[in-house]
Amino acid sequence: MKKIEFVLTSQHGGKRFLADAIWKKHEAKKPVIILIHGFKGFKDWGCFNLMAEQWAEEGFLVVKPNFSMDGTTMDMPWEVTDMEAFSENTFTTELDDIGTAVDWIFDDDCPVPNVDLNNVHLVGHSRGGGMALLKTAEDPRIKKVVTWASIPAITKLFSDDFIEKWKKNGIAHVINGRTGESLPLKYKIVEDYYTNQDRLDIGKAIATLDVPILIIHGSEDETVPVKAAHYLHVKQPGSKMLIVEGAGHTFGGEHPYTKESLPTHSQEIMRATTQFLR
Repeated sequence: MKKIEFVLTSQHGGKRFLADAIWKKHEAKKPVIILIHGFKGFKDWGCFNLMAEQWAEEGFLVVKPNFSMDGTTMDMPWEVTDMEAFSENTFTTELDDIGTAVDWIFDDDCPVPNVDLNNVHLVGHSRGGGMALLKTAEDPRIKKVVTWASIPAITKLFSDDFIEKWKKNGIAHVINGRTGESLPLKYKIVEDYYTNQDRLDIGKAIATLDVPILIIHGSEDETVPVKAAHYLHVKQPGSKMLIVEGAGHTFGGEHPYTKESLPTHSQEIMRATTQFLR
């Protein structure tokens, strides 16, 4: 097994951010999985490293990027500590950061041997699922997409009252349920959405996709209700949908995750995802 960590540079202000890649040493062509984390997450969250190792054993190249403005740093890529960067993040910045990770795979200087560039896939969790759908709609290099507990629309993330107060104050705060910290968000993320509504319309994006799509959601998701999966499936009837009975938003995962095997619900979504991407 080979694993490397590398540095990417954002198209927005040139900010540097970390990503990693893992693959098994063999001569066969390796299809690619880019795993996209969700809101308040990071590339090393919970079970993600264990999942990446399992996919690598299956013959995939797995790339896990952070985002340039997700609050992680070069020194601490495993936690949200840079509150100023977190407050400046936008949806279009995340989309472009995913594009930068895809560019790395296609670069002639990519250090990974025998990459199958005709089989590059996105897997996204929660908000990362929405970002994966949006990026797939605008990047023909992505051949399949899988969402885990995806948000159905960006407009559903905050209530009208919350946004009104946000606009008045210029900044709002959300609580990191895991750490209890108050995380700042500048109103510019709302302005970014209004400026780029067409690009950031998840329902429209999935409706126009003509690549294979797998929508996975837990029946007991406490963060993004399961009706979100049904909404996306209705928008794109050609997609496949799996509802994992009894599963919550993280499919049994937590951070930190110290066990040597995946939770039962995570094992189920891994089996389904791997089979789909095959």
